[in-house]
Amino acid sequence: MKTIDTLINDMEQVVLGLGGWDKAITEYLATTISKVAEDRFSKPQEPRAYLSLSGLGNPCDRDLWYKVNMSEKAAPMGPETLGTFFYGDLLEALVIALAKASGHDVQGEQDRLDVHGIKGHRDVVIDGMTVDVKSASSFSFEKFKASKLREEDPFGYISQLSSYVYAGKDDPLVTNKTEGAFLAIRKDRFKLCLDRYDFTEELKTKEAEILKKKEVVSGPIPKERIPPVPQSKTSPNTKLATKCGYCSFRKECYPEARTFLYSSGPAFLVDVKKVPNVMEVID
Repeated sequence: MKTIDTLINDMEQVVLGLGGWDKAITEYLATTISKVAEDRFSKPQEPRAYLSLSGLGNPCDRDLWYKVNMSEKAAPMGPETLGTFFYGDLLEALVIALAKASGHDVQGEQDRLDVHGIKGHRDVVIDGMTVDVKSASSFSFEKFKASKLREEDPFGYISQLSSYVYAGKDDPLVTNKTEGAFLAIRKDRFKLCLDRYDFTEELKTKEAEILKKKEVVSGPIPKERIPPVPQSKTSPNTKLATKCGYCSFRKECYPEARTFLYSSGPAFLVDVKKVPNVMEVID
């Protein structure tokens, strides 16, 4: 019986044509992609107006409150964002297909979970371990590869995955009750890594964390915002933190922020003591 320790190497063997890819795996991948495309493109995407297991990892209580209580205020997602999400769906389907073809025990894809009334769907269980598949930029991939999420986790992935592990505590498919792993694939070129974590300590306080999040979204809007950060080591300006730059409620939370278009992408500046010599977008 294979163990998760050899998963990456075995998946790479499949890519080389030396694994177990067969017609059944081809059909699985085709069916999964077809379903994802239909789910994504057959109707307009609506924001989630409820607290989900994936939302428990949200490091910003204010963002979480907006999502549950004022979802209609979310900035509409454009074709670039929605298309990028679909890219992630495609890569997730490919990763799971490769894992299946590699001969590992792959079960529980998108199983529905419920913890204290909070619902969600995990990605997959591989060799008895809860696994979350992530498609990552080159920068983010290096964090997974170096197992750095405990030090730098702007999107709350550690809390998110530990919540899925907690949700599987009574699931017979999950034989490893304390560990979870991120199976990451790099977006711009094919690279894989498995980033494992022991959640023994997080699981001790997970119930309290869940109940606290339920309390947050049922109460008044949290006052605390994620504070701005320096734009750079040399600039006197401040900008929104990474998490805030991707937030659908950025304009509600930081209406004073100004958008400047750099070659590397937009920067959302808060304290503009020196106006950048780039185009500003006026909303």
